[in-house]
Amino acid sequence: MNKRSLTTGLAALTVLAVAATACRGSSTGGSNGKGDTLTVVSAGAPASLDPAKANVGSDNWFVNLAYDTVLRQGPNGRTGPGLATKWGYIGTGNTDFAFTLRSGLKFADGTPLDARAVAASINYSRKNGLNVSWTSAIKSGTASGPLRVRIHCSSPHPNLPQLMTQVLMVGSVISPKGLASPAAMGTHSFGAGPYVLDAAHTATGDHYTYTPNPHYWDKKKIHWKKVVIKVVANPNSALQAVKTGQADAMAITANQVDTAESAGLEVTGAPNVFLGVNLADRRGTIAKPLKDVHVRQALNYAVDRAAITKAVVQKYGHPTSQISLPGLDGFAADYDNRYPYDPAKARKLLAEAGYPHGFRLKMETQGFFGIDMVTQAVVQQWKQIGVTADVTTDTSVGQWLAAATSKKYPALGFGYGVATSYALSLDWMLPHATAFNPFATSDPKLTRMLSAAAAAPADKRPALYQDVMRFVVDQAWFVSVLRMDGLYAYNSKKLTGFMAGPSYLPDLAWNVAPR
Repeated sequence: MNKRSLTTGLAALTVLAVAATACRGSSTGGSNGKGDTLTVVSAGAPASLDPAKANVGSDNWFVNLAYDTVLRQGPNGRTGPGLATKWGYIGTGNTDFAFTLRSGLKFADGTPLDARAVAASINYSRKNGLNVSWTSAIKSGTASGPLRVRIHCSSPHPNLPQLMTQVLMVGSVISPKGLASPAAMGTHSFGAGPYVLDAAHTATGDHYTYTPNPHYWDKKKIHWKKVVIKVVANPNSALQAVKTGQADAMAITANQVDTAESAGLEVTGAPNVFLGVNLADRRGTIAKPLKDVHVRQALNYAVDRAAITKAVVQKYGHPTSQISLPGLDGFAADYDNRYPYDPAKARKLLAEAGYPHGFRLKMETQGFFGIDMVTQAVVQQWKQIGVTADVTTDTSVGQWLAAATSKKYPALGFGYGVATSYALSLDWMLPHATAFNPFATSDPKLTRMLSAAAAAPADKRPALYQDVMRFVVDQAWFVSVLRMDGLYAYNSKKLTGFMAGPSYLPDLAWNVAPR
């Protein structure tokens, strides 16, 4: 996924669809009904084992095995109990939130896990690392009783329940010992999860070994005697391991589905990433044409989303003009095809805006996870209406972040993980500089709409956020092309509970168990 500076925002969610996957066979049996060893393979090493500094999406499994969270999110998107059994907003306006912890909790080191420890962990996470865009409204976490924690926000924050789950990891509770040694948290675990990192059998960047936490509050959630995450960059090698029975599961791409299924593997997935082009320079600071909404709309009409979707992800995606999806609060069904493919209309809009022969602009894109493929397809279709893009391709998240925030590129190819509208607004829509709004585009009407939606009761919020989505799509702040599925292949004869959902990875810490 990505606590996170405003410029990084949801950067790590660009990798949500291709997060870590499992490799090496598990064996059932053993004492207490546990499987012996589950070895999971990640495409890359974690940015950090510190929950505050780990990438959401690609690093979740590394963190979630060792760190329990205040609340838990299920594959249906609903929030349930975790370390806390009661939770909710206080009063109106979504600025104050409280939860009550279970009694008798302990960290893996045996020290008590109480409200003071949880409040300290939240205060660390809101100030450090990668996700400060999500936590910027949080002003304090305090213990209001031995087991009760209260979070106070300076402005409405309707996303706190999900923030406290294993999906976004801000609610991953770090022990006082860990907080006292922040540098050590990058390579060791200081949590209260069902497992602990076995440092003696871990080689950073290569493999990570986890063993059961003897102090875990719910022993029934511990399904394995050992979990190993092995870093393997080559997806074909990983698939071969699964096919030959050395592996239990892995994340796959659309072009690997047939091979996986022909080998008898089960394939599961859910939409969880959007791909397209961000028309970031909406004030025309370095690309004057983009200041005109008619130009931005023309660039949308010039794109054949259905053709690109079929070419890039086959049937494992859906063309769309928005950056939300069914089941999320901001999804506006009537705007999924707001810009049908119409190059003639695109040329007409360009001519009316004073660009009958098109124009030229610079663009940056990401050379991973299919983002560059979508960008190049869009660029080719723009040429048909006279618009030429000079594309620079970056090959790492770090390079992309530097380029995206440099203000040198008026258009940016993007991949973005599905998110609630409040989280989305922090990166795309509010007037501060982020990797998805580097020029800090402001619109007073939009800001007012977002403020009203964030403060609204839960039953009123979806309609308000759907109006927000319609507004930014009409203003053509981006050219969303498709939403694609995060796909996994796994051996269903060995594993149960291997489920995926929007913004939800298969839960190794709690749900994935030997059959």
